[in-house]
Amino acid sequence: MNTIKKVISSLKNDGIKAFLAKVKKHFNDEEKKEYYSWIRKNTPSKKELKLQKQHEFKIKPKISIVVPLYNTPKKYLLELIKSVQKQTYSNWELCLADGSTKPLEYLKRVIAKDSRIKYKILKENKGISGNTNEALKMVTGDYIGLLDHDDLIPANSLYEIVKTINENPEVEYIFTDEDKFTDIKKKTRCEPNFKPDYAFDTLTSYNYICHFSVFKKELMNKLKGFNEQFDGSQDYDLILRAVENAKKIIHIPQILYHWRVSQTSTAGNAEAKPYCFEAGKNAVQEHLKRKGLTQGKMEYGVAIVRNRAIYGLKKESKVTILLYLQDERIDLNKLSEDINQVTYKNYEIIVIAPKQIEIKNDKIKKVVVVEKNKVIAKLNELAKQTDSEQIIFAKDFQDIKTKDFIEQLLGYVQRGDVGVISPRIIYKYTSSQYNGTVSGIDKDKIGYLDYIDVAGSFGYVTRGAVVQNYSIIKSECVMVNKKDLEKAGYLSADMDYSDALADLSFTLFKKCHKLNVINPHIEIETLEITQKEGENKFYKKWEKELKKPDPNYNVNLKFEKNELFKVKN
Repeated sequence: MNTIKKVISSLKNDGIKAFLAKVKKHFNDEEKKEYYSWIRKNTPSKKELKLQKQHEFKIKPKISIVVPLYNTPKKYLLELIKSVQKQTYSNWELCLADGSTKPLEYLKRVIAKDSRIKYKILKENKGISGNTNEALKMVTGDYIGLLDHDDLIPANSLYEIVKTINENPEVEYIFTDEDKFTDIKKKTRCEPNFKPDYAFDTLTSYNYICHFSVFKKELMNKLKGFNEQFDGSQDYDLILRAVENAKKIIHIPQILYHWRVSQTSTAGNAEAKPYCFEAGKNAVQEHLKRKGLTQGKMEYGVAIVRNRAIYGLKKESKVTILLYLQDERIDLNKLSEDINQVTYKNYEIIVIAPKQIEIKNDKIKKVVVVEKNKVIAKLNELAKQTDSEQIIFAKDFQDIKTKDFIEQLLGYVQRGDVGVISPRIIYKYTSSQYNGTVSGIDKDKIGYLDYIDVAGSFGYVTRGAVVQNYSIIKSECVMVNKKDLEKAGYLSADMDYSDALADLSFTLFKKCHKLNVINPHIEIETLEITQKEGENKFYKKWEKELKKPDPNYNVNLKFEKNELFKVKN
């Protein structure tokens, strides 16, 4: 009651604009407290750092850190150098290639005290790609790390990189989590980016990998450094080429890079360098071509900082929609009208329902009446009987918001590497949305990413607004190739609807090495969130695998009491 009175009083005295500003500040303060609580628990202590310095690795690679310079502020560059010198792993070299308008004389004193620092004065500014390539020529190490000229790495960064190399000697490309800062001494760290492991569709949507990237020297030699054609998104292009060529890629789920925020950097202002995002989109387009996905076309997504891939059809193959209608509140007339507006032609619908229903539409082949406990068996039977190449399992459609949803889903499935793909599901009576399922959250449960986010919200680091990969999809609508459905052994008849689909997607991911995709640019509205009554059966079947970290999520994205660690945007 006191809270309500305070809200009313603030609205009366301050007005709506000032009130909303207070609310925003409150949540920003709460987010900062939450993140700094995480920092305190996850930053190595002085004792741990000392032990790291004393640790003797079996493999002791030299790490070459390359940095392009151009009129770098003295304070920023000295802070960067100091952060490298503080590393608990000492076998490194720092290669600085300077295209500044005049040499940085103060560096002579720094270099004189530390022979691991190399400084090359360039005759001209060759741009960020050209300057970095000059720095790459200075490299004598076994692995190469990339730093921007004003950013920082924590003291344990190289230690964790070398530890990973010792545990995985075959690794060729390593990347880490990161956050942002304005002043490291004043505790202004913010916006932690806890990343998934490498995932094709997620990476083509945006450069979530970014920093800190470390390449085996042989891999970098193969890549031949940076391509000036993509200046502004040169890192993105290099990463895309790296994941194409690296034999083993490892993501370290730790904050091992601090990205400085300023109004002239893309970290602080997404519109500061708009050419960066055009270069990034073009880099992904070239990536698709190299992957043989010539039917893929890159466009901007919800903003220029995000991409959207649209895959054209290889052919107009036949699609069967197995539509399970079990909720009596479905507006059948509205559904029939929406079906009439679907733009794809070569498809049919088979309706499965607990009782006979009247829905007239030429695309509906038949209505099959079946008891609830026999639905999955009937779906399998109908799937086996159809001559369609692709099948859509759908439940309780109420509003088909994206009229070309079949074409968009089909474009992804026809790639051949996609197991199941789902649109964004919006729930009519809760105004919430389904954005994917993650494992490793609790001892006997699976979790939901942004399950109760307001429909249309972007979610954590805009994940809800981009096409991305998931290990598990528990959706009310998925498309699958019939051949892949056969390989997976069809749907598990002892599970409920949503868990049977979760089992299908996870089977294709784990056993058939297929990618599962959610495309939020395609929207379907259903009536309610699916009940999770069969979840224990799904969990028991995959208990061993579900206890492992989810490669399409991040172990840091959970908090005490096994709740999702949500850093709001």
